[in-house]
Amino acid sequence: MTEVTDSQIDEAILSELGPRSLKTARIVVRVGELFNEADQAFLDRVEARIGVLIEAGRLFGRLADWRSSELALMPPDA
Repeated sequence: MTEVTDSQIDEAILSELGPRSLKTARIVVRVGELFNEADQAFLDRVEARIGVLIEAGRLFGRLADWRSSELALMPPDA
């Protein structure tokens, strides 16, 4: 199996989101499904990439309790 890159994970995360908030857990699981990966190590990687995208200002949300938090794309004018 080909290794999934961070860029591919980032693209998958961003493609799942829009201006409306969605549950972070839904995004983590959905990205795992897109790459046919369900192991905890991969899901942890998705969570880490969400954190990077939040820090970079691309996403709006929190990861303190990702099972109940929500994410959305950062508005372009923010």
